[in-house]
Amino acid sequence: MADEPELVVRKAVPTDAQAVLRLLKILKTESTTFEDTSDEVDPATESEQIKLIGKSKQQLLLLAVLDGEVVGLVTVLPTKTETIGEIGVAVLKRYWQRGIGRELMLSGLDWAALSSIYSTITLTVQLRNQRAVKLYRDIGFQTTQTVPVTISTGEVVTANEMQLSVK
Repeated sequence: MADEPELVVRKAVPTDAQAVLRLLKILKTESTTFEDTSDEVDPATESEQIKLIGKSKQQLLLLAVLDGEVVGLVTVLPTKTETIGEIGVAVLKRYWQRGIGRELMLSGLDWAALSSIYSTITLTVQLRNQRAVKLYRDIGFQTTQTVPVTISTGEVVTANEMQLSVK
């Protein structure tokens, strides 16, 4: 029996720009849960953005790499409130239910707790995505409110805004 490929979760580096843009392009076709502007960004610009993010205490971009392929990512971005960051996770559909999203989420939260300026991390999750809602609750996120959100298709769906204290 062949060994399972090893999952590596690591910070993105500037040379990952092409792979990140490729991943975002695929994710955009597989999900309505995140905003993507990768069509407007060239690899050189993405490379510069990754370099800046790597030096930041307010932003994070981690990649999930399996057998040399970038299969998912987690971001932490600033919100309007200085002490609150927003986390987002996305994994290629063919790799769902393998624990990759959980690993990305936990890695992002570790960074938030140990290296960021944030005391609280927030996220928004569509209620129809029950696996994600369960994952976030299991990790310790608490629902702060239920809101309507307009997704990329223009449809309005119900979502939970959730928070977790990290410090």
